[in-house]
Amino acid sequence: MKTGFKPDSSLKEKSEIAQDVAVTASPGDGGCSWAEPLLYFIDLSCPAKSSMSPNLEFMLGYDIADIGEITDGWWMKFAHPDDVRALSSDGDLHFGCEKARTRRFRLHHKNGRWLDVVEQAMKVPCGDAGHFAIVGTISTLTPNSTPNPALYDSNQRDRHLLDILPGGVVVHDANGRVVQSNPAAQALLGLSANQLLGWDASDPRWCSIDQFGAPFSGEKHPAMVALRDRRPVSGVVMGITRPDNSRVWVRINAQPLFVLETDMLDGVVVSFSDITDLKDAEHAMAERESLYRQMFDRNPAVKLLIDPVSGKIVDANKAACAFYGYRYDVLCNMMISHINISQGGVISKSLQDAIGNGSAVFSFQHRLASGAVRDVRVHSGRIRLNGREYINSIVFDITERNEYERRLIEANRQLQLERQRLDEIIRATNSGTWEWNIQTGDMRLNDRWADIIGYTLEELSPCNVDRWISLCHPDDIGTINALLARHFDHEIDQFDCEYRLLHKDGNWVWVLDRGKVFEWSDEGAPLRLSGTHSDITPAKEMEERIRHMALSDPLTGLANRHQFDDRLSSAIDRCASAGQNVVLMLLDLDHFKEVNDTFGHPVGDALLVDVAQGLQTQFRGGDFIARLGGDEFAVLLSDVTDISIAQKAARRVIQEIDRPRQIEGNMVHVGVSIGISISAGMADIPPKVLYRNADRALYQAKEDGRNTYRTIDAL
Repeated sequence: MKTGFKPDSSLKEKSEIAQDVAVTASPGDGGCSWAEPLLYFIDLSCPAKSSMSPNLEFMLGYDIADIGEITDGWWMKFAHPDDVRALSSDGDLHFGCEKARTRRFRLHHKNGRWLDVVEQAMKVPCGDAGHFAIVGTISTLTPNSTPNPALYDSNQRDRHLLDILPGGVVVHDANGRVVQSNPAAQALLGLSANQLLGWDASDPRWCSIDQFGAPFSGEKHPAMVALRDRRPVSGVVMGITRPDNSRVWVRINAQPLFVLETDMLDGVVVSFSDITDLKDAEHAMAERESLYRQMFDRNPAVKLLIDPVSGKIVDANKAACAFYGYRYDVLCNMMISHINISQGGVISKSLQDAIGNGSAVFSFQHRLASGAVRDVRVHSGRIRLNGREYINSIVFDITERNEYERRLIEANRQLQLERQRLDEIIRATNSGTWEWNIQTGDMRLNDRWADIIGYTLEELSPCNVDRWISLCHPDDIGTINALLARHFDHEIDQFDCEYRLLHKDGNWVWVLDRGKVFEWSDEGAPLRLSGTHSDITPAKEMEERIRHMALSDPLTGLANRHQFDDRLSSAIDRCASAGQNVVLMLLDLDHFKEVNDTFGHPVGDALLVDVAQGLQTQFRGGDFIARLGGDEFAVLLSDVTDISIAQKAARRVIQEIDRPRQIEGNMVHVGVSIGISISAGMADIPPKVLYRNADRALYQAKEDGRNTYRTIDAL
């Protein structure tokens, strides 16, 4: 009995078939016999690995050497010209996109006869990814009057073809029972050939599950489906539990077999490949996605996931909901333009920039649910999820930082003006000059260069770069070297560097060096660097004074409100982590207006200075005192374990201030009302809450007769 694939005129309906097919031969009708089918294996990537069964000589009369290189078209030089033209016109000369083919044509026997043959072949994966092989049989329909019975025993050759296939192959009969398997299948399933023999495709011992983990019922097994529906089944993913309880994942194809040139089912060939590594990779990917979800949602930074095409917010973490003041379901149905107040296509351009560049950083203003507008810095990056591109944005609130920067820019502007004035004065005087031979290390200095740091030129000898470096502040050497390297590499046009030099008296002097390479070698190496050397110590001291003025009260010398607010926020963070309390005391002088009205503002100002000095004697060294404005003062007590400490301090302050004072020849008497607020161990309490509670306590002290204190904790 001969078997083969059922012919199919539509190439589009051919599915991937098994990686091998067992074909046997049997006597024909009328006592005639046919040659045993010729089996062949063609490696499309390496024809040298191709092979044929030994009955080539019996079927066609040729030796294997007559074939030459075994390729997909080896048969064409033996085929009838009419058949070659017919197959060529049908586009059926070589394998294309189809996975299987059945063709009928004539081959020329060495004795001169033409044999009518049927070829059945399939294209299967082989070896590395993207490599394929063709496995097929050629059966003759022309009777052979001189059969060799020994050639009918083809099991060994069939087994050879099965053995060399890298994928698993199991052949079932028309009832679904296993009749043959190859070593690859046995290794994958963990069963021997004898153990597999006779197993039914629906046998529960397969212990199979589908790709979602549900049990795979027998009637859904690809072999049973192929037999029932009489059509190929391909690409079915199945998990099979082996005898050692390990699980192997396979992708299965099943091809029904029909008796040649009949519609009678003869069995089914099931081929499968090991995709366990792929499934493991999918599982790992799912775990990574879960980890990403947790990292995204639990991250304290504000995070948004945005569709770059529509601008819709598709995901947001808890920090984003808290920052913007929207519920998750509301925020994730908003467009980014609902919170980003930028106009004129800025938003769409920024989305495209993030996609085009892969990442980008933007500065925007975002409107919260409360209506407040905050300055934000947005770090955006392109990510791919489920085949689509999104923008992952991390949003930082920089409103306070921007305000501080604006104030600092103004202070720097004033400082720059002062430095410019000082620089002009310095330039009008004798500036130090220097010249450095970079190749030898020798330096030439003028007297002014040495005088700036208290030396004579003779005292600095030998004048070389090592002597210069020995006088530089250790913290500045890295900056000096970095700027020199940038100048030598043509990144900056000249060398401008502020650094410190050790004065002869042991002090550090700030200097400004400005130089430029005026001589280069033919290879582009710097040879000679020359420049000027100016003393900028006064400018640096002025810079420090301006910085101090920006943070201090000019009348009393105490910290101002801005510096006090910074210290309060820092103290809250520090004490919250240490489990300590923060105490805020607000002090307001009683009857201070009467002093101004009676004695005048100069006396009032002198009184404020005297009170400020007295306050500094009543608190610990680590406590922080500030004048908030007018006659209002504030005190910050950190690391307080007992509220009684603050209350004792309040009583001392009341006693200190509630005494007659001689101010510019005038006897002045004022009191003080104090409001005390304590964090009471609350972590991350907002400073405004402490201010509000202290202010309420201060108001209560005023209501209760003044010159006293009241306390309110955060609870």
